[in-house]
Amino acid sequence: MKGILFDFDGTLADTMEGHYLAWRTALGEYGISIDACDYYPLEGAGMHYIARTFIRGRPWKESEIDELVQKKRKNHVEGQMIAFYPGVESLVSELKAMNIPMGIVTAGHLDQLCLSVPQSFLSHFNALITGDMVTRGKLDPEPFLKGAQSLGPIPQECITVENAPLGIQSARRANIYCIGVSSTVGPNKLADADEIVIRFADLRSSIVIKGILESRRSHA
Repeated sequence: MKGILFDFDGTLADTMEGHYLAWRTALGEYGISIDACDYYPLEGAGMHYIARTFIRGRPWKESEIDELVQKKRKNHVEGQMIAFYPGVESLVSELKAMNIPMGIVTAGHLDQLCLSVPQSFLSHFNALITGDMVTRGKLDPEPFLKGAQSLGPIPQECITVENAPLGIQSARRANIYCIGVSSTVGPNKLADADEIVIRFADLRSSIVIKGILESRRSHA
C-alpha cells in the first residue's frame, strides 16, 4: 500500500454535531425540523445533495437550494470548534515522518477546511480533495479517484479511512481498500468496509496500517 486517504469530518475531527446543528438552524428558518438521526446517515454527501434530501417534496428553485446551503455554511463557520479524535495527530505525524503519501478527501469546501483547521496539521497531507473540487460527490467514486491520482498511486495501492456509509461506498466503487471507523454510526452501518475499527486510535491494530508501520520501521 502506497497512500492513505482520510475522510475529515467524523474521521479525523469530531465535527459532526457542529454540522448537524448548522443544518438544523438553517432548515429551521424554513420551518423544516430534523433530528441527528436524519443527518448522520447522510454524512459525507455533498451539501446540495443533503439539502435536496431534506426539502424533498417541496417545489424549490435551484437558487433557493443554493441559499439554504450558504446559510448552513455560514452557521457552521460561526459555530465550529475543531477537535481531533484521540490518536489522530500522533498517527498522522508518524506516517508523515515515514514519508507515506496522505490525502484528505472531504465533502466540505476548501475555504472552510483552511479556515477551521490549523495549517500546521494540513501541511502533513500531500493532497486535499474537497467537495467544491469534484463534479460528483460521495457516494460516487470521483472524490477518491481524484485523491488517489493526486497522491500518485493507482487506486488499488491506496487505503481509505472513512466513518460514513456513503463514503465507504464511494471508496469501494473506486476500488480502494476501506477501513471503517465507528465514530458516528454503529459498526453495522459500516458493513461494506473491508475492515472496521471502533475508534480512530484502534487504527494501529488494523491489518494494513499495522503492516505499513512495521514495514517502514524495518526498512528505517
